[in-house]
Amino acid sequence: LSENGVLADKTMNTLLHVFEAYTELYRVSGDEKVRRRLLWIMDLFAEKIYNPKLHRQEVFFDKHYNSILDLHSYGHDIEATWLIDRACEVIGDPAITAKFAEMNKAIVKNIADIAYDKASGSLLNERDKDKINTWRIWWVQAETVIGFMNAYQKHYGGKEYFEISSSVWKFIQEHIIDKRPGGEWHSQIDDNWKPADFKPMVDPWKCPYHNGRMCMEMMRRLAENA
Repeated sequence: LSENGVLADKTMNTLLHVFEAYTELYRVSGDEKVRRRLLWIMDLFAEKIYNPKLHRQEVFFDKHYNSILDLHSYGHDIEATWLIDRACEVIGDPAITAKFAEMNKAIVKNIADIAYDKASGSLLNERDKDKINTWRIWWVQAETVIGFMNAYQKHYGGKEYFEISSSVWKFIQEHIIDKRPGGEWHSQIDDNWKPADFKPMVDPWKCPYHNGRMCMEMMRRLAENA
């Protein structure tokens, strides 16, 4: 399931991507059954996945949604905030929007405080127990750009969130994008901005999904706020 060597009955990441698909399915279909299942997933995020004491999402669970690993995935947290806000926009219920805005506001602030490296303008990867993983991962940086732009647009904070989004995009351009002709994005780079030689440019877990979506989301969001 991950590089953390854990087997789990349920995972936050699987739920997040099923949730993303249901959001778009409901947007185009208006099917009431899809809406009900979408709301059910959102309740799972609020009641089972989100840890209100730590202002984070838990990651791996047993079949009863008990967390089985002390892991904080910074990239998944910031990704989830804008995907949840996206679902709230599609559903269009002010009460639901207000409920999840409070959760997302807390998550974004937590990520800004503990995971954003201001010196480099990039986001760290994750914390596994007491060990912080400082690899800069391609998808984590991409989701950070969208997530903090969304937080700025939703007024979860001030201009500092816009600046975080902008600085991470600059970091991506300088260090993550492969500058060779026709190059894609490096999978991950170390603290010296050297690409990991054990990671291919493309593999079953790495494709232009996150970075492609980031570009399309940012073009749409910047055009709407021009």
